[in-house]
Amino acid sequence: MRALISWLLCLAGVAVVGFGAFRPWYEGRAGNTLPLSDLFSGVSRESAPVLGSLTLPLAIGVLLAVVGMFRAKGILQLGGVILAATMIGWVVQAREVVDLGDLQLGAWNALFGSLLVLASGIMRPGRV
Repeated sequence: MRALISWLLCLAGVAVVGFGAFRPWYEGRAGNTLPLSDLFSGVSRESAPVLGSLTLPLAIGVLLAVVGMFRAKGILQLGGVILAATMIGWVVQAREVVDLGDLQLGAWNALFGSLLVLASGIMRPGRV
């Protein structure tokens, strides 16, 4: 039963992260236009191409989570950690520029979805 719940949590989390990545995060800017450098040097008003945006670590985390659903608990947990670290890191950096109340639906979707994936990795039973 834990495996089924973990599977469903992971699927829901991956879908919510994917949905949130393309929705507005703040000031009408979608997550796929926010530079990856925002994670390390603070949130800026610059735009970035998709491969240089926050979409890259989110896509890597989602890919690892999906592979981990079928293969190994550790891979799923790694995907969840990457997703959660990306989102928590961005929110911490964004607090300097944007009030948390001004964050839009996309950021909250991606954050909540990443926490769902992380929870599913923790909940997934190991090999029996």
